[in-house]
Amino acid sequence: MDPERIESVKTGIVAAIAGIAVSLILVVATGIFTPGAAPHMPLLILQRLSIAAVCCFLFGVTYRYIIRQDPNPHLRSGAVGAFALTRSLSQLESLNFAEQTNILVLMLPIAESFGLFLVVRLILDFGLQRQWLKPFPTQNEI
Repeated sequence: MDPERIESVKTGIVAAIAGIAVSLILVVATGIFTPGAAPHMPLLILQRLSIAAVCCFLFGVTYRYIIRQDPNPHLRSGAVGAFALTRSLSQLESLNFAEQTNILVLMLPIAESFGLFLVVRLILDFGLQRQWLKPFPTQNEI
């Protein structure tokens, strides 16, 4: 297998694990996971963690490619913003806005998504600084 693909998969796996950890913390912090909850709750939590893992895996692979070009911090923040908005807006799509009177219910998915991808970005940046992960090489390096 191509070494660059292996490095992309490695970065994606690190991002997915970080995403699962952050999502699990959010599940516990929001009180979704409580003893005596509905019998289908473990499946909903598993679904939430699985979706976060897939989203973060794709974010990690994409982030590795994005940062190869330029150390510009706006690219890094833009990647977080793009993934967070895409994820949170798709969650909001299922809500009925006419019945929603609490603005916090509408803001929660957006805040969670930005927090999720920001933490994953910081973990990936840490791994890149330590050279545990490698950015995608530029055309001159290939």
